[in-house]
Amino acid sequence: MTAESRNEGKRSAQSAPGRPRDGRIDAAIITATRELILQTGYSALSLSAIAARAGTTTAAIYRRWSGKAQLVHEAVLFAESIPTPNDSGDIRAEIRGLVETVRIIFDRPEVRLALPGLIADTVADPELHTLMIARLGGNLTAFESRFGQERRDDDYLPMLAEVVAGTAIFRILIRRDAALDDTWVDEMTEMITERWPAEKTRDGN
Repeated sequence: MTAESRNEGKRSAQSAPGRPRDGRIDAAIITATRELILQTGYSALSLSAIAARAGTTTAAIYRRWSGKAQLVHEAVLFAESIPTPNDSGDIRAEIRGLVETVRIIFDRPEVRLALPGLIADTVADPELHTLMIARLGGNLTAFESRFGQERRDDDYLPMLAEVVAGTAIFRILIRRDAALDDTWVDEMTEMITERWPAEKTRDGN
């Protein structure tokens, strides 16, 4: 898409304030984005191709998203609920639930294809960066309290989010064919929880 057509799309979007959004168009755009990422990858993906596949216009896309990176972020990194620690004493089960959720977020073909380019664009877009941090952070603050950690003022993410999500992202970027499978989940869980003896509890047993 040229700068001229992009600007035209933005002007068209701005010219129709208050127009109600059609959820069917939103869904069609999201579906088209996922399908085209699998066909073309992230770099070759264009809003005009997405619009054509979705049966809509680039102006309609700009009414909903600020650009390609934000659209792809929503299309491929859909939110998963991070399990909140239940104070059951079973630390390994709680951490494994966290690791499994991160695996679900990242271990999809469209995520693997989009992630390198999406990360590069996210770094250059403060708004998108904030969205990604918020998604990865989730409710992991509960885990920090559970394990007696305190976040520094300059921390954007809980340490556990950095460890688990960072490992998953690094594995995808550096070892593109490496699996995020049950073995990975088990090994990550063990690595994180090895500092805590297996469920020796508050009663000392």
